[in-house]
Order: sequence, then structure tokens, then C-alpha cells
Amino acid sequence: MGNGRWDQPGMPHKGWHCVGVHDLGDGVGSGEEIDYAACEMCGNERIRFVHVMEHPDCETQCEVGCICAEKLSSDYIGPKRRESAMKRRASRRARWLTRQWRVSAKGNRYLNLKGVNVGVRRTPSNQWAYWIGTRHSKEVFPTMDAARLALFDDYWVTELQHS
Repeated sequence: MGNGRWDQPGMPHKGWHCVGVHDLGDGVGSGEEIDYAACEMCGNERIRFVHVMEHPDCETQCEVGCICAEKLSSDYIGPKRRESAMKRRASRRARWLTRQWRVSAKGNRYLNLKGVNVGVRRTPSNQWAYWIGTRHSKEVFPTMDAARLALFDDYWVTELQHS
């Protein structure tokens, strides 16, 4: 464990809480390599899903893998649950562009997800925008795929808040 923080004097081993998890594979295209990170606590793990931990006695956050997040927080359910949700999201995002999108009478591509109509449309400036239900994106995108991925990211956040 030599190059981690577990053996650093004064480093708290308990009492941490998770403030977020991010996927280092987010935005990496098919066939591209993911730039994995090393766990800051054990120094040995090749981690893709980074758990960002905070402690009231530490000024800096600590970015760790699932197992170290469990140990630091004394929570042996939450980190696995968060990482599983991130893995499901990554899997869904990877398949998102290959889904069969329907075409509306106006030529827009759309899906109906859990009773919510979502889709992408070409803007007058020949760019792309998306909608989720009655809410439309304020941002425009250079390609249809870029708009679809932004739609996915926005929809996924909305889904997590309602589950």
C-alpha cells in the first residue's frame, strides 16, 4: 500500500462522506482508451468510477475507488449502489446512439421513454437541439449525435432525481 494515504500520519480512516461519483469513461468514444486513475487511499487500484470523499477534519477531498469509499465512510452499501448506478448509466449511454429513433411528421428524431417524449430537431441555424417533454434545450449542438448525447445526459439526471 506504500504510495497511498492509509499509512500517512494524521489521515483519518473513518468519518468520511461521499459528495459525488464520476465516470472517467464518460465522453470516451468507442475504441478509445479510458484514462483510469489510482485510488488516493490505497494507491494500487485502477479505478474508472471515482468516489469523491470529504472529511470535516481535512481541507482537501480524496478521490478513491469503491472499496476504499466503503472503508472511509463505514458504509458498505452506498458506494456499491452508486457505482452500480454509474455502470448502468455508462452501459445505457454506450447503446443510446444505436437505438431505433422514430421520425416525426416534421422530420424530428424522437423516443418515448416512460411516458415522456424526448427527441432532437434541427434548428433554423442548421444546428441541433433537444427536448424532454415540454422543456427544450437552450444550448445547440453541431451534430445530431452531440444533441442526442446531451439529451441522454440531461434525461439521466432527471431520471435519477425521480427514482
